[in-house]
Amino acid sequence: MGFDLNQPIRGKVWKFGDSIETDAINPYYRYPTMEELKQHTMEAYRPEFPKQVKPGDIVVAGRNFGCGSSRPGLVLREVGVAAIVVESVARLFLRNNISRAIPIFMAPGITGIVEDGEMLEVDYANGRVRNPASGK
Repeated sequence: MGFDLNQPIRGKVWKFGDSIETDAINPYYRYPTMEELKQHTMEAYRPEFPKQVKPGDIVVAGRNFGCGSSRPGLVLREVGVAAIVVESVARLFLRNNISRAIPIFMAPGITGIVEDGEMLEVDYANGRVRNPASGK
């Protein structure tokens, strides 16, 4: 999926808490093919996620996103997630995703300005994240 990074992306928010583990993001130890992974990503935290996530949606989470093993979030891109916006991210997860061109924004306070299901605007070019409904 390609995006024009010069244009802000607006997507529906899937909000998660703190310390989301890579084993739940990318459970390849149980599902070895990408098609199987897509059917099970994040289901440990939100069982409806793999069935309802749509291209252009945005994952928002608290602190320490991607903790655990060295698995990247490639499956999130494969299910259509346009961006990952978190309070903070595990260092290895961040590095692995930068290497694979998976956009992650660290935005302290993000979980306080947006709720699950709301729209979020991510402006890559200017490094800004905004809730269009509240202006925050």
